[in-house]
Amino acid sequence: MSRAPILINDLVKGNQVWKMLIRVVDLWVVNEKNGHQHLEMVIQDVKGGKIHVTTWNRDFKDWFEQVKEHETYILYNGEPVDNEGPLKVCSHPLKLVFNGGTTMTKAALPDIPTHKYIFHPIDNFLKGNYKHDILYDVIGVLQDVVKTQMGGGGRKSCVNITLRDVEGNVIEVALWEVYGKQFMNYTTPNNSSGPTVIILTHAWCKPNTVSGLPSLSNAWNDSRLLIDLDHPQVAEFKASFGANALSGIPALSQSLTCDSSIQPANNFWTNLSEVKTIRAISALGKDSFGTTIGTTVGFKASKNGWYFESYAGSSGNIDSKPVMKFKVEVEVVYADHKETFVFWDKDCIPFTKKTARELREVMKEAGEDNPKIWPAHLDVLLNKQFVFRVKYQQQYRQFSIVKILNEEGLYDKFDKYLTPDEVQPDETMPGEPILATSTTAPILNPNQLTQTSEQSFCAEPYSAANPSWSPEASSNSTPAKRGSESTSINDIIQPEEITPKQSATKAKPGKKIKHLKKE
Repeated sequence: MSRAPILINDLVKGNQVWKMLIRVVDLWVVNEKNGHQHLEMVIQDVKGGKIHVTTWNRDFKDWFEQVKEHETYILYNGEPVDNEGPLKVCSHPLKLVFNGGTTMTKAALPDIPTHKYIFHPIDNFLKGNYKHDILYDVIGVLQDVVKTQMGGGGRKSCVNITLRDVEGNVIEVALWEVYGKQFMNYTTPNNSSGPTVIILTHAWCKPNTVSGLPSLSNAWNDSRLLIDLDHPQVAEFKASFGANALSGIPALSQSLTCDSSIQPANNFWTNLSEVKTIRAISALGKDSFGTTIGTTVGFKASKNGWYFESYAGSSGNIDSKPVMKFKVEVEVVYADHKETFVFWDKDCIPFTKKTARELREVMKEAGEDNPKIWPAHLDVLLNKQFVFRVKYQQQYRQFSIVKILNEEGLYDKFDKYLTPDEVQPDETMPGEPILATSTTAPILNPNQLTQTSEQSFCAEPYSAANPSWSPEASSNSTPAKRGSESTSINDIIQPEEITPKQSATKAKPGKKIKHLKKE
């Protein structure tokens, strides 16, 4: 007699024999630290119940060849265990482990609904309505490409973007490694008009280390990046904006700025309370962020030259291939006050149209291979009026550029605001405006894109101990290191009959364990 099928919510820990009718709604491969792979998935039953499934790496080939996403199956047997991972794909209290007795038979089961995304609203993230140990699906229109960071020099590649919903809420998203590369591979040749809809599945939300605002990133293995997906929910999402709302969102080809800090027109740069003169920012006498303006008048011919070399491997490894980066010190003046600004790769390449390595090759051909000999190509940086978003570094008494802003008319707008005869002078500093807020770390509004993004992507200052630093290095943490990424199923379940090895969480015989005293 055939066993009656049960629902996912009827699974009981310890009961390994049962029958379920399911659809595979999500499927992915997990790369373990030891080089092995195993398959994980999310399955759904006729009532919409979902549970996270994981398999053994020893069975990877069999399950990889047999299981297909979106297909329906009759599933027999498996081991329900506690869902205690550091980050959870499903909120179900149990996780299902396929064991030696698990089998699946493909069957036509049209009553089981097709997969439907359950998107967590951006507004809920910004209000703190999320759990740190749960992964969420999120959808949004691409608002801006804030920054791209290429891999190398000990850094992971990353693309930082912002997503917007229909209410105008904006949240930061960090796409690490293959996810960032996937984004760039899609967007670089894309010339399609209209807004770009981004879906990131199994996204991890946590407070940004600099701004403190919630931000999203992909998980190492479980996330999926879907761009302009042909899906009814995407069409419904676009329709929710209305034609007028979508008309104000830039097309992807207009907003993409790969490896550049120069951004397109941005109407969010209107908070004048953050704008200060170069003198006012430097006079604070401490590390601080700010927006300022000035004219580039010359290079500072220091011992550092116009480029530096770092190594992808460990410092001093002569076998590593050097990575060459721009580090151009430029003197910028405003209101007769001059300071040094550091231009990095993202600031120089859009003007020189060459990388530091390519420009050095040009100098080599001219017989002038010395970083202290400044190529004429760099002169394109001089005699220009810029609006800067900067970090002042008190230790080095210089400004490190976070972003160059090129919105039309923005320089004149800020110049008029900072004109001494149009603002109230400060008694302690004649000619300087009194500003309402401090430049150290402005209060950030999640609905104001520029304030959010700028404070979120700043790294530690350049130092001798870290010669390869540039603002391209994001302060965002790397994506969620899932338990599945670093471990195998052995760390989830330890049945003695199939896992004779001692658990890594158990103490070895004779070894004392120190317990921390509770306060």
